[in-house]
Amino acid sequence: MEAVGDALLSAAIGLLFDKLASTDLLDFARQQWVHSDLKKWEIELSDIREELNDAEDKQITDRSVKEWLGNLKDLAYDMEDILDEFAYEALQRELTAKEADHQGRPSKVRKLISTCIRIFSPTEVMRYINMRSKLWEITRRLRDISAQKSELRLQKVAAITNSAWGRPVTASLVYEPQVYGRGTEKEIIIGMLLRNEPTKTNFSVVSIVAMGGMGKTTLARLVYDDDETITKHFDKKAWVCVSDQFDAVKITKTILNSVTNSQSSDSQDLHQIQENLKEELKGKKFLIVLDDLWNDDYFELERLCSPFWVGAGGSKILVTTRSYNVPSKMRGHKILHELKQLPYDDCLKIFQTHAFEHMIIDEHPNLESIGRRIVEKCGGSPLAARALGGLLRSELREGEWERILYSKVWNFTDKECDIIPALRLSYYHLSSHLKRCFTYCAIFPQDYEFTKQELILLWMAEGLIQQSKDNGEMEDLGDKYFDELLSRSFFQSSSSNRSRFVMHDLVHALAKYVAGDTCLHLDDELQCPISENTRHSSFIRHEYDIFKNFERFHKKERLRTFIALPIDVPPSGSRFFLSNKVLEELIPRLGHLRVLSLARYMISEIPDSFGKLKHLRYLNLSNTSIKWLPDSIGNLFYLQTLKLSCCKELIRLPISIGNLINLRHLDVTGAIKLQEMPIRIGKLKDLRILSNFIVDKNKGLTIKELKDVSHLRELCISKLENVVNIQDARDADLKLKCNLESLIMQWSSELDGSGNERNQMDVLDSLQPCLNLNKLCIELYGGPEFPRWIGDALFSKMVDLSLIDCRKCTSLPCLGQLPSLKQLRIQGMDGVKKVGAEFYEETRVSAGKFFPSLVSLHFRSMSEWEHWEDWSSSTESLFPCLHELTIDDCPKLIRKLPTYLPSLTKLSVHFCPKLESPLSRFPLLKELQVTKCNEVVLRSGIVQFLQGLRGLVVSECEELVYLWEDGFGLENSHSLEIRDCDQLVSLGCNLQFLEIIKCDKLERLPNGWQSLTCLEELIIWDCPKLASFPDVGFPPMLRKLMLTNCEGLKCLPDGMMLKMRNGSPDSNNLCLLEDLRIYNCPSLICFPEGQLPTTLKSLSIDICKNLKSLPEGMTGMCALEYLSISSCPSLIGLPKGGLLTTLKELRIWDCKMLVSLPEGIMHQHLTHAAALQVLDICACPSLTSFPRGKFPPTQLIIWDCEHLESISEEMFHSTNHSLQSLTIFRYPNLKTLPDCLNTLTFLFLVNFENLELLLPQIKKLTRLTSLKILCFENIKTPLSQWGLSRLTSLKDLLIGGMFPDVTSLSDDPHSILFPTTLTSLTLSDFQNLESLASLSLQTLTSLEQLKIRSCPKLRSILPREGLLPDTLSQLYVRGCPHLTQRYSKEEGDDWPKIAHIPYVDISDEPIRVI
Repeated sequence: MEAVGDALLSAAIGLLFDKLASTDLLDFARQQWVHSDLKKWEIELSDIREELNDAEDKQITDRSVKEWLGNLKDLAYDMEDILDEFAYEALQRELTAKEADHQGRPSKVRKLISTCIRIFSPTEVMRYINMRSKLWEITRRLRDISAQKSELRLQKVAAITNSAWGRPVTASLVYEPQVYGRGTEKEIIIGMLLRNEPTKTNFSVVSIVAMGGMGKTTLARLVYDDDETITKHFDKKAWVCVSDQFDAVKITKTILNSVTNSQSSDSQDLHQIQENLKEELKGKKFLIVLDDLWNDDYFELERLCSPFWVGAGGSKILVTTRSYNVPSKMRGHKILHELKQLPYDDCLKIFQTHAFEHMIIDEHPNLESIGRRIVEKCGGSPLAARALGGLLRSELREGEWERILYSKVWNFTDKECDIIPALRLSYYHLSSHLKRCFTYCAIFPQDYEFTKQELILLWMAEGLIQQSKDNGEMEDLGDKYFDELLSRSFFQSSSSNRSRFVMHDLVHALAKYVAGDTCLHLDDELQCPISENTRHSSFIRHEYDIFKNFERFHKKERLRTFIALPIDVPPSGSRFFLSNKVLEELIPRLGHLRVLSLARYMISEIPDSFGKLKHLRYLNLSNTSIKWLPDSIGNLFYLQTLKLSCCKELIRLPISIGNLINLRHLDVTGAIKLQEMPIRIGKLKDLRILSNFIVDKNKGLTIKELKDVSHLRELCISKLENVVNIQDARDADLKLKCNLESLIMQWSSELDGSGNERNQMDVLDSLQPCLNLNKLCIELYGGPEFPRWIGDALFSKMVDLSLIDCRKCTSLPCLGQLPSLKQLRIQGMDGVKKVGAEFYEETRVSAGKFFPSLVSLHFRSMSEWEHWEDWSSSTESLFPCLHELTIDDCPKLIRKLPTYLPSLTKLSVHFCPKLESPLSRFPLLKELQVTKCNEVVLRSGIVQFLQGLRGLVVSECEELVYLWEDGFGLENSHSLEIRDCDQLVSLGCNLQFLEIIKCDKLERLPNGWQSLTCLEELIIWDCPKLASFPDVGFPPMLRKLMLTNCEGLKCLPDGMMLKMRNGSPDSNNLCLLEDLRIYNCPSLICFPEGQLPTTLKSLSIDICKNLKSLPEGMTGMCALEYLSISSCPSLIGLPKGGLLTTLKELRIWDCKMLVSLPEGIMHQHLTHAAALQVLDICACPSLTSFPRGKFPPTQLIIWDCEHLESISEEMFHSTNHSLQSLTIFRYPNLKTLPDCLNTLTFLFLVNFENLELLLPQIKKLTRLTSLKILCFENIKTPLSQWGLSRLTSLKDLLIGGMFPDVTSLSDDPHSILFPTTLTSLTLSDFQNLESLASLSLQTLTSLEQLKIRSCPKLRSILPREGLLPDTLSQLYVRGCPHLTQRYSKEEGDDWPKIAHIPYVDISDEPIRVI
């Protein structure tokens, strides 16, 4: 393959030449007497370089050439490392000399004496010997490689010229090509998704199957984003990229986050996450896209899909996959669509769209002709057409087009290279520096989402950006590199987050192929060895990362990159823990690291040894728990990026930070405890980003320290009240910092307006920035007015402006003439009473539009604002582009809103009780939210002007009495939410979603509610006077009804029940209700007459203390699947006649009068296939027996039912294969377990007297994965006789509350009590236990979690050998005072023995288990 694999060597060797030509390096080399060695290197490399292009071309067919190139690449890395060490030494001496000069200039004689002492010191002599040894070894290897070159008969071949770098780049943010040729497929897939097939499951699986590069994801995204059909049809949507690493927890959490539009809990418990997802999906019609699904394991897919069963009928799973096996292994009705090759004409359109982006096709007929022939070779792949089009974009030379057409790459067989030819060609024709940058991305796993900014910083740190004096800043050059790769389709926008990017899986495969073993992403198995040639590595951060996972890095000192992924994750509640052995023993040995990212780990301390990582350019410790960095960090002279964002415990930066003279990015955003800056931070003259410069008046760090930091791009200055001398502010020279793009200026909140107003005005005026600024934020400014420069139209690049808590200002600055302003936030301006002329433009004479580009405007917490003057000279001159307007917490605002906002789509008005301005002409408004406002805002003019409204939220409008009794014609509206409207007595509207919350005076719904023909979901909360529903009618499309805390509700809607006529349902009162939930309605006694709807699938009744019965008709045609009844003390029994066989889950809790369970839940014979999977009975003391028949459930819970008969062998089929989970709590009638329960995987036994009788059967349950036994004080059989070691599938074991007198759990020191398969062990409530030595914990070679609770006399947790398993990642100790004293981090003598465990939590606080 042409140039694939090591074509980037030319760039690497070019970098060596740049370093060898460095004046500072050569001066140092002469001082060290190694100058001649470096000259020899230069000569040898020049000779090799001339024949490198021929070698790169021959390597695909000549193995010896490929091996030679691999050796050369490794040598190039090592040579670069040594040259960096020389440069580091030179830099260190230079800094030392400057420091000496700063402290007092010594005489020449003293300098000479000092130099001689240093040179001939033992340390310096040893350093010189070591350096010479490295040089000689490199020279030897270089000579060997040069000698081998002659045997390979390589020729001098000129490099291929490439004009790509001179082309215009248009993809500054997101490159979105038009989609061709998939319109028909889109309509087919939409039709499949909208179709309601008869199916036994609630959902169907639609699969798009095709080979890679055919556009499966693109087609799925087209369908998913179709608002006119898909968004309207489904209640919930979620998109998740599955990829080849199947992680059920991650996939389920992503789906949950999508359907809730928020971040879910940080639990890693799949069961809990799936329960939360089931709650969100229950009764909802959903669409879930599983993109790029590879896993065809039936059981894994079955487990993933288990929450989907609760959805409404017609729900769909859309799968994109390369394998036909995947959809065949999924449950549910299956519909398959095979995506064919794209027709030639459509492929041609894609190619021409990219290739002729800046040209007129008709003007280049020869290129068009060649292009047509190239497209013929694309094989109908849109990815190939896009890649080749991007390759030739704006290329005018016919020779380059013909080079692509006639390349021999097209002729390579799959055996020679499995990368598709189009991608090989695209890579081959990249310039060498772009090849290096692209290849580096092989450290990311497939489908990894990255940001542009983070990748550029990594490229910089790895030396992949070729900077010269003429080509500008490294950051800008990296930006161009990225855009070029994006425009050529090596990168593409993420389907789930448009601000992030991914590589197509075929492109990712290309990167891995090219990188070979140079880049490594550790897989989850962590088994494969790491090659000696690996230089860059990454790994996915886990909740608990033990040292064992990283042992493969032993003796891999040449590693350059060590990254925990993802890199730039936002703050959340998730916590990740890393063994401190990684920090103290592994990382300090990786002396050639250039990039180190340990973000998000709960690291509290960084070792001093980090200061030895002299090659380090990038250090990311964001979102860690560090309090400070060691002063040795000042030795990292090469460091370019130091990221400490969201380090909320950080209190100081190292004093030595002034030594980091190459530092460009210092990010301490969110380090809320950081109150001062090191005195020498002004010496960091290369800084581009300084996220917080804290002005200090006591220690001399004044604002004028910023004067020489002239390259800043992003700057935040805080504690500006400490600027005492105005001249210091002028000396900061912000006006001359021409690269400054983002500026935040903050005073302290502690001032509370008490600062010197005149001083603050002068400071702000003196800090006028350059005109290139595009983002400005001013916070807690205490002056009475703003300086004139704010709002000056000369700031033509200003895009984002925020004025926050400037409480003394009595007027807003003139901002209306800023031509590019898009985002404006004004908050906490307590002194402003009127917004008018001064805000738009100082005079009315000015022609043109005010705020011509403004898209988003937010006013918040304006406590004195009364009047908003709308004085635009014409109806379209004010806010012509405004899409979003928010007015929040402006209690005195009376009038008025602008009368005409032609582009407004979202309006939010919250807590403005006096506002009387009607909503006028907003022709494009789609979303309206109103909270605690005057009813005039809603009622005047809304019918006429808000016809396009799609969603309406009304909250706490106490004066609102009714909403449009006859409807208000919002035919397109989807949702209405009403909260805390105490005066509301009736309503009527035409929506899909209606939520009524805390309307204290609402007594009934309007009689015409059946006219709500689009209503699908009705939720009523906290309406204590709501007593009834209309006597007739029922919304015909209502699918979900939820009633919560309606104390006065006496009856349910009569219209939801089916009335029978001549044995058949009355067609006049059919309803489609699927989900009914009733919570805390104490006045409800019974259901209306009739049968539950045939569509009802879920019924939940909780805390209805007077409910005496359920509808007798629920045993008829109802297809109920989920029934939950809890805390209904008056309920005596369930309807006679049994429950339908459709019921899957039955939960009955705290029904003290319930005397019997319904018939029909049990199997009567083998052909009677009851569907019940979960039977959960809790706190039903009057219940005495089970119905007749056999148990069908997979999960059985019997909790505190003291009179219930024992389960017996007769209640189970002799060949039972269904029961998997059994929980027993206070069940005195249970004497023995049925022998047929050999399929149990989960067994939880708590507090009953007959455990002794069960032990012989427990040891036979060899499929158990989880066993929990608690509170059996009277048991006599010692633990050593339980036979637990035979349970070879057991992973989770909890035992406790027994053996009150034992001091050791076994008398035999050699006994094996537990199976080695255990991953979690919990020991609880052993009152006299003194030692765990008898447990031989070191033999539990899979143990990850150890919990010890309430063992007050326990003195040691270490086994006799003194070592815990090296797999242990979590240690919890509660209520064990001796252990707390012995193992506490601060004072414990044995803390060092457990310090390597990533998470240790030790406390005296006791925990009650049950």
